Amino acid sequence: MKANAIMVLLLCIIAPYGAMAAPATEKSIRELLVLTGAGNLGAQIVQNVLPALKKAFPSAPNSFWDDFMKDVRSDELITLIIPIYQRNLSEEDVQAALHFYRTPAGQRLVTALPAITQQSAQAGQQWGQVLAQRATTKFQSTAAKTP
Repeated sequence: MKANAIMVLLLCIIAPYGAMAAPATEKSIRELLVLTGAGNLGAQIVQNVLPALKKAFPSAPNSFWDDFMKDVRSDELITLIIPIYQRNLSEEDVQAALHFYRTPAGQRLVTALPAITQQSAQAGQQWGQVLAQRATTKFQSTAAKTP
């Protein structure tokens, strides 16, 4: 009886680990990144960073930047991102996301997300300004009451 109780206890402890979902595969993550447009993230980052790099090296001729850009491979970023997805999502999660992003609604979301993200950032900035004004007003009100 005692042996059975120990066996049940061990099964309760060990069973959840055996039932853990498999991590997402590199192939499915790459497909998800392509479907969501995140596969272009590296190219977008390079285009955003390039003006700052040019300012940091103003004496570099255009030919330098042309050669530099030939050596930049945006897929290097994807290779860095894949393990992050694998740590945070199971294969089942990625397959469910793939299913959604293959639908017309999923593709409309992909198309709309850049505008949504930009507009959300603007709303966040406006909200931040409102919060700063509230904090200023509250502080001034509190300071006025303190001798």
